[in-house]
Amino acid sequence: MLKRVGRKALDDDCLGLAGQLAYFVLLSLFPFLMSLVTLGGLAIDDPESILETFAERMRGFLPEDAVGLLVDYVDRTLRGRPPGALFFAVLLTLGSGSAASQAVIKAANRAYGVRETRPFRKVWGLSVLMILGFALLVGALTLVTFSPEMAGYVQRLTGLPDAFLAPWDVLRWVLAFLAVTLALALLYYLAPNAGLPFKWITPGGFIATVLMLLFSVALNLYVANVGRYDQVYGQLGAVVVLM
Repeated sequence: MLKRVGRKALDDDCLGLAGQLAYFVLLSLFPFLMSLVTLGGLAIDDPESILETFAERMRGFLPEDAVGLLVDYVDRTLRGRPPGALFFAVLLTLGSGSAASQAVIKAANRAYGVRETRPFRKVWGLSVLMILGFALLVGALTLVTFSPEMAGYVQRLTGLPDAFLAPWDVLRWVLAFLAVTLALALLYYLAPNAGLPFKWITPGGFIATVLMLLFSVALNLYVANVGRYDQVYGQLGAVVVLM
């Protein structure tokens, strides 16, 4: 089975598709963060500090260089964002995010061995829905990252005993896992032009969720102990690690 999977991955040019996806995701990531901060500023006094705390707490899940790049972006760029930044950030997010989503659609069609016959407006609409799925992933990570503060707030609000905090620590990971599998289920349902029925929990979605976590931890360990991207790429090393 593994031999067939490897041969099919080479035949479908999975590495090339992954590079295309990584490139467009990187282009859309920073406008997406700017959109979050600008929208958050409508309801929160200092959304930059929340986003900076979120990036800091991703240490262990993301490599140190990638976290440093995100924190530096929040600190230098987003705190001095010009007026009208939301309009341009949303346009850039939709443009580059749509390109990333269409890379996923292309890969899914190739995996199922089908051609893309849907009209452009429908494919673009699906791309926007997939961008919202990415936002769901970010929301799930945010839930895990800020769950101690959320649990403390709920405890103060309701007067629940300290025993409430123990199951919450497990529940937050369960909720995050369900959110990630839901986002992947939407991707599997929307991306290929194959007329598939919607299923939330699938073997592929479960395995993909577990593998994303394992490979993130493995990449973190590799960059910290083996890879020396800064010696090869200089100041671009953090960008390469983030990709």
